[in-house]
Amino acid sequence: MPKAQNVKIKQELLEEVESEIKKEEKYGTLSEFVSDSIRLRLESMAKERVSEYLERDTTSAVAQLQGQLLYTPTHVWAQLTSRGTIKLGVTHYFPSQLRGIVYVETEKIGTEASTEKPVGVVETAAGWPFVIHDLYSPVKGKIVDVNKGVIDDPYTLNGNAYQWIMEIEPQNPEELQRLLNHDEYGKLLLKLEERPPIPVSESELSELVAEIRR
Repeated sequence: MPKAQNVKIKQELLEEVESEIKKEEKYGTLSEFVSDSIRLRLESMAKERVSEYLERDTTSAVAQLQGQLLYTPTHVWAQLTSRGTIKLGVTHYFPSQLRGIVYVETEKIGTEASTEKPVGVVETAAGWPFVIHDLYSPVKGKIVDVNKGVIDDPYTLNGNAYQWIMEIEPQNPEELQRLLNHDEYGKLLLKLEERPPIPVSESELSELVAEIRR
């Protein structure tokens, strides 16, 4: 098509579009329409990307947090706070491997915590009826706070397991030295994935941890 004819057709199309725009009585000129269209599209793109940015930020924050935590072989994480207390939660193993958390309960504030007696329970949809997993504190101490938001809506842990469930004032913070660091816990998960999907006894977990630390 000759260049002059091509330009003429484009001009005619622009005039038709501008004519239709004027009929709407919203825009006076084609340039106003184009400017507003660009603005609306940019706003739409921004809204579309919000969830992406939030997910990226959450993923980055979780990865950074995981490296700062200590872990028990029974999938409880612990974090020493600036106040000297210890915040506890469950790792991503619960929602990812045990088919989702549906219920969380803890002992009351002021209750003494020990390593032998459960300080709470986490219920998962790993079977029917739902399976209850005892939540043990990695240190002796006293419960000084619980995360009411997680207790009231435990399903939020399925989206981000690294939310604290309870806070404990330890008798001896040095007990945390027994726990696994991030790399050791990762190795434990790899070994568990190699095993048949059956419950692992406490003695078997101890053997796996000893093997990792050799």
